[in-house]
Amino acid sequence: MTISKKNMAQRAAQAAQMAPTIDDRLRHARDLASAHPAEDGPAPDAPRATNKALIPEGIEPFKVETVSTPTGARLEVVSIDLIDANPFNARKIYRAERVSELAASIGAHGQEIPGVATIREGRYILAAGHYRLRALKLLGVKTMSLMVRDGLTDRELYAHSYRENAEREAQTALDNAMSWRELLDQGVYASETEIAEATGQSQPNVNKTLAALRLSPKLLDLIKEDPKAFPYTVLYELVLYESAAGQEKGLSMVKAVLAGEAGRKEIQEARSLVEVPRERKRKETSRQYKIQSNGSPIGSLKEWDSGKVSLEVFLADPKDRAALVAELRARFGLSE
Repeated sequence: MTISKKNMAQRAAQAAQMAPTIDDRLRHARDLASAHPAEDGPAPDAPRATNKALIPEGIEPFKVETVSTPTGARLEVVSIDLIDANPFNARKIYRAERVSELAASIGAHGQEIPGVATIREGRYILAAGHYRLRALKLLGVKTMSLMVRDGLTDRELYAHSYRENAEREAQTALDNAMSWRELLDQGVYASETEIAEATGQSQPNVNKTLAALRLSPKLLDLIKEDPKAFPYTVLYELVLYESAAGQEKGLSMVKAVLAGEAGRKEIQEARSLVEVPRERKRKETSRQYKIQSNGSPIGSLKEWDSGKVSLEVFLADPKDRAALVAELRARFGLSE
């Protein structure tokens, strides 16, 4: 049987309409999560956590199975109520659609990749896995699988999140600018040079990325709607453009970038049209006259086209000096 192109197009359209949406998948994932109470914790015969000091008052103890690794990390299933976000997280902006997609996947297949955490003051500090944590909360799951590494420093907390994002879904230039500013303000890194060394970025790139935070809040809020559309080179050009053209034109340019109508080159060209070129200072030429007395140089007289005149002379004889000063005073009407 031969199928015409028209029929094929109609069938494709019908299939697209019948395909489940992200919301459909998420509802299905929630149903699956509800149907598997094992997600709420390990099997009943799993050993109870031995360190009860880690469980804050008001939170029920949970059962956790600990598996050590050759690196010294251990796999734990931890109550989400005990997990705090990384204070030095490399990512600052989270896409709601990505959280929903991940929640649908976890609901269907379980949490296949554990997060990374350390323990501070009885709390699990998440070094990496914030998208997974948000997805689990969206599903209503009460526990999260974590690889726990004791004694992670502030720099290591940042490094874990930065590396994981680079391997999966890299944080944007605006993410970097916001997290790097916090790291510098809190003294985790002492300079932009140290951040460059830690991230493998060049120092000029770090500097230009941080410059993005000079954009006005209205522009930054609009950029946050789709930060992936703004690499650091575009953000830096926007900083220069807004400084030259003002906020309203800056907002219009951000909208053009979001619409795919402008990039770094177009912003540069727009800036060149609004910047007032600096008038180059005209180089003046001077004429110099040597002053001599009895064949020996005693000074000089200079004049410029602008009208400036300079006289510099050395007179050892007090009478000659007094006579010249009196003459100049009379010439310019200078009083005592």
